[in-house]
Amino acid sequence: MSSRCALGLGCWAFGADYWHDQRREDSVRTLHAAIRGGIRHFDTAQGYGKGMSEQLLGQQLRRFRNELHRSDYTIATKMFLPSDPAEVAPTVSVSLRRLCTDRIDILYIHWPDSKRDCRPYLEQMETLRRRGIVGSIGVSNFTPALLQSASEVTEIGYCQFPLSLLWMKSLERLSPLCAVRKIKTVAYSPLALGLLSGRYRSAADLAEGDRRRSLFPFSEPCHHAFLDLLEALGVLASQSKTDMATLAFLWVLAQGADIVLTGARTKEQLERVLLSVESHVDSPVFDELTEIARSFGRCIEEHEDNPFFHRW
Repeated sequence: MSSRCALGLGCWAFGADYWHDQRREDSVRTLHAAIRGGIRHFDTAQGYGKGMSEQLLGQQLRRFRNELHRSDYTIATKMFLPSDPAEVAPTVSVSLRRLCTDRIDILYIHWPDSKRDCRPYLEQMETLRRRGIVGSIGVSNFTPALLQSASEVTEIGYCQFPLSLLWMKSLERLSPLCAVRKIKTVAYSPLALGLLSGRYRSAADLAEGDRRRSLFPFSEPCHHAFLDLLEALGVLASQSKTDMATLAFLWVLAQGADIVLTGARTKEQLERVLLSVESHVDSPVFDELTEIARSFGRCIEEHEDNPFFHRW
């Protein structure tokens, strides 16, 4: 792993909403394995399971309070924009209770909202930062233009975006601006919601009710390109004496983000991730993967700015 890059645990699955069959006991075991495995950055959101993820994370971190001081780890959470900027502080208070803490280290706007001007909300977040309730302000899933606009209102400490072999757009567009503004970059979904494991080559490989079935790699014009990418990834993984998921993850770690979030639904999945960090792959393999990722990216329409094709 790059000496610059830190590994964080993404807690989306613990909300058990998008991930419909997530079991609470698996979430708890995964969190305990993360803590014992040295992960000290935890990323959640108010919207994950309508607060269930925040609550679970807060409860489990509190269980380790005799072993882990609050200053030893970072809690990041995200909020959707409420109907009125005045609701920011009460909304954050709910997160503080769920997370069993008196401060949030990083508070993100989860998604921009084309119906609401972000600036008044950022001003309210800045008030919380000055009061010490929030450590840093972040933005998630923002375009370069929106990031630029947000930076003119308050100091943006963190910019979170998706990054995987299936989605390089955000990295390429946002990293230059983040470098100029000295904003830390946080990459999420390095395995593209598990699609780079090689297990899922069509939507039919996923269970009924699995919302990943609607993701863009399973439909044209990208499906054939997706299959080609998986084939190339499999060949390179075999040559590198590793598996597809590990190689795809290592490639993300090599892209220069300050923090990479890994999701894990079970203790075993997380343990595989922690082991993979110690793996070595030659730089030419990463170069080849980058070219493969860029080739795949040509099937994505220019106007799409997130891998969910979400219209914010």
